[in-house]
Parts: sequence; C-alpha cells; structure tokens
Amino acid sequence: MSLNALSRLDDLHSRFNLLRGLDDAVLKANGFDASLEELGSVITGLKSLSHTQSQLSSLHGALELLLILLDVAHARNLSGDHLHCLLEPLRVKLDGALNELDSII
Repeated sequence: MSLNALSRLDDLHSRFNLLRGLDDAVLKANGFDASLEELGSVITGLKSLSHTQSQLSSLHGALELLLILLDVAHARNLSGDHLHCLLEPLRVKLDGALNELDSII
C-alpha cells in the first residue's frame, strides 16, 4: 500500500517515539526528545493542510461552474456588479486558504 508523504512522516515519528526518554548519552547530547517534540509539532501543522486542500478543491469547482455559466451567457450583457457578487466570496475563501498555507509553509 502506497502512503502519502505525511502518512510516512507520521509513521516515522511513531517509530522514533519508541526511543523517547532512553538513557543514551548520544541521544541526550543531540537533544533527541526535544527534536521529537518539534517533529510532532511540524506534523500537526502539516495535517491541517487537509482543510486547506478541501477549500481549494471547493474553489476549483466553483470557478469551473462560473466559467460554464459565463460561457452559456456569452451573448448576454453582464453587469460588473453581478460578477463582483459572484467572485467576492470566492476571493475571500481563496484568501483564507492562502493565509492557512502561509502560516504553515
């Protein structure tokens, strides 16, 4: 079974966790437990990307639908205000997804 990078990273973290607290001079000298905590924190941040992925997927679908609607309405006069009302919520959602990415990356 093929796992994505985040699942593999989480699995490695679980295996390294077995070494936590060992009375080993090399591990202690290299701050192994602290590094393990930091790795856990990074994994938690990366897991929140699934919400961002969901938002971006939703936006993609909404933009595809909007393009279909515009294509169907190509012979009609369109109001800028109407387009603004359609696009503004998408822009807000995109801004939110980008802010989530910025906080993680």
